[in-house]
Amino acid sequence: MKKGLVLLVLIFGNIISGMAETKLNIVPTPNKIVMGEGTFMVKRGLSISTEDVRDFSALYLQEKLNGALDFPVQITTAKGGKNTIIFITDSTIPAEGYKLTVTPENVTIASSDMGGKYYGVQTLLQLFPAGIYSGASLRLKEYPLETVTIEDAPRFSYRGFMLDVSRTFFDLDYLRSYIDWMSAHKLNRLHLHLTDDNGWRIEIKKYPELTTKGAWRGKDELIPPTYLSGDERYGGYYTQKEMKELIKYAQERNIMIIPEFDLPGHSLSSTKVFGNVTCGTSTDTPSACGEFDNVWCVGKESNYKILENIIKELASVFPCPYVNIGGDEVIFDYWRQCPDCQAVMEREGFKDVEELHGYFVRRMEKIINKYGKVMMGWDDIQDFGGLNPTSTVVAWRSQSKGVESIKKGQPTIMQAAQYLYVDMQYTPAERGHSWAAIIPLDRIYSYDPLQDMELTPEEEKLVLGVQAGLWTELMQFPPRFSEYQVFPRLCAVAETGWSAKEDKNYEDFHSRLVNKHYDRLYSMGIAFRVEPPKVVYEDSELKVTLPYPSAVVRYTTDGTEPTSVSKVYSGKIITNTPEDFRFSTFFSRDLHSIAVAAENVTLHHYITPKVKVETDIPIWEKSKLEDLTTYNFNKRVRSKERLQAGQTLTYIFDEPIECNTIHIPTGYTNIPFYGVSNGYVEYSYDGVNFIKGEEFYRYHAYIRNPEKGVKAVRIVITGPNDGYSCNFQNLKIE
Repeated sequence: MKKGLVLLVLIFGNIISGMAETKLNIVPTPNKIVMGEGTFMVKRGLSISTEDVRDFSALYLQEKLNGALDFPVQITTAKGGKNTIIFITDSTIPAEGYKLTVTPENVTIASSDMGGKYYGVQTLLQLFPAGIYSGASLRLKEYPLETVTIEDAPRFSYRGFMLDVSRTFFDLDYLRSYIDWMSAHKLNRLHLHLTDDNGWRIEIKKYPELTTKGAWRGKDELIPPTYLSGDERYGGYYTQKEMKELIKYAQERNIMIIPEFDLPGHSLSSTKVFGNVTCGTSTDTPSACGEFDNVWCVGKESNYKILENIIKELASVFPCPYVNIGGDEVIFDYWRQCPDCQAVMEREGFKDVEELHGYFVRRMEKIINKYGKVMMGWDDIQDFGGLNPTSTVVAWRSQSKGVESIKKGQPTIMQAAQYLYVDMQYTPAERGHSWAAIIPLDRIYSYDPLQDMELTPEEEKLVLGVQAGLWTELMQFPPRFSEYQVFPRLCAVAETGWSAKEDKNYEDFHSRLVNKHYDRLYSMGIAFRVEPPKVVYEDSELKVTLPYPSAVVRYTTDGTEPTSVSKVYSGKIITNTPEDFRFSTFFSRDLHSIAVAAENVTLHHYITPKVKVETDIPIWEKSKLEDLTTYNFNKRVRSKERLQAGQTLTYIFDEPIECNTIHIPTGYTNIPFYGVSNGYVEYSYDGVNFIKGEEFYRYHAYIRNPEKGVKAVRIVITGPNDGYSCNFQNLKIE
């Protein structure tokens, strides 16, 4: 991905310097680095020596070097020689490990397997200018590499990233980009969450409607609009042919793709398609993501035949040893009322309906094993009955759930939400969830898969590794927000999975990021998060702390967000209007942090007139309509059900209010969930006659510059919202 002129400036700045880094700044940090004396000069005539000229790692390295150098690099089977990068097989090196040696004469990469060879190449590339990742021609006539010996191998065999492609669909090119980015960080498992309530993303030839109908949501689709996807048709899927090509692409880069289709809950995209696979019962309790009738019936024997047919096809598409069934967050009310499920309980001697979950999991385990695969699932699968000793648990709810799984003898992957869910906020000021935790970079880096565990050496072997997870209900906007959430946090997870525990140090890690690795991420085309500055107002001065010493901070004085041409902060700012200043860190012209103001300054002085609220919308029993009269912006009032056209909610002031702006927010306070997606706002100067205002856009509407005092504000619903209920908030009046 090109970045235009700014990237070229970045690249040629590196070229002009003409010197190798005195600090290697490698991410993830290797196990052992021994610096030598002198340099190896990369120059014309350089070749790559390997046993097979078709070897992917050699071809990959050749492509990168040919893009960077002003001369071609040839691949040869000739042994050794000067001015050569030599691949060597060494059976004593651990799996995926390598030994990279740079001498004044040549470069060698020794490894025992394909993974180690590829990772040796990745470390070698980090010794070059960051622009080598960009694909743009650097035209280096020569480049000095410091002599060094690096011995390296991973701490954990499983180093992963889970990507939810159901709630937000990512096309194949974008998935290939993620595979490239992962492999550059020595991550080796891509767990694809292929199905959920909001879309079925993998072709099943026996059941084509799973993708012709279940892969789409919208106004006239089986699956209703959700997560701001709108009334237009939204979705997509991967054919089996496309997925096989993606798998090959990943395998070449030492990444295993693991499929997940979530069962028996989180399954609206399949239950809607099949229609008769649910229990046919009902509940007032929505699922964790606000859906109903999304749970497969445990008691219908015909369901297991359908599921076996799906597993059979998945097993033929995905060569990896695993099939992940999810198994999380099931609403058991459907089974409790179902005659078929109750018959299973009686036959099996179950006392509690939850035991049906264990029954279902074990049935799926047998089917998966039948097709030569190992069952994987979220830690919920271990709750109600024993599993085969090979079945693999992904511990997400807590670290203690990982301990529980290990003590039961299950191979376990750690994905504790409190540390590793990268859909969480970096800070309270940024978009994202916070229900698990707010997860700044240092928190995710601090995590260790074995923390808070008292395990025997044998039990420790059951901890296969670690993975970060990105749930994508918030990823549809702004563009490329997934990259913002994932990077640089995935760099921290990569180091946790790869590097020795005793070698981890956050200050050193952060130094490597800002000294060189951010440049690499940028050259890879990643729209990563840039750290904002910290600003406080003291003694009439705005005091700005840079996020790192070389950071460029720009600012405005009129409350607008800084741009690439805004003034650069360079010292003391004395002002008596600190609320008008905004600051952003700029990594480049097109990549910058969120805009921040002084954290100890009140930015908005909202008007709080007396108001009452009237509505014909049924309100959830636990909500109080009067909470919308408090101007407490943490309070919200929830509807009992999905909205309907013609419904209204009206704010009526005791007296007309003179103001500049009235902001009408709906949905959750900090995240775009369950707001008004079809509707508009209207306002009245006399409380009787109303003037139509803005349509709601992403759950928000505004009344701007009213001509005189406003007596009432009304929300008018024109169609269902994209959630099972809707949240209303207090008005923000300025």
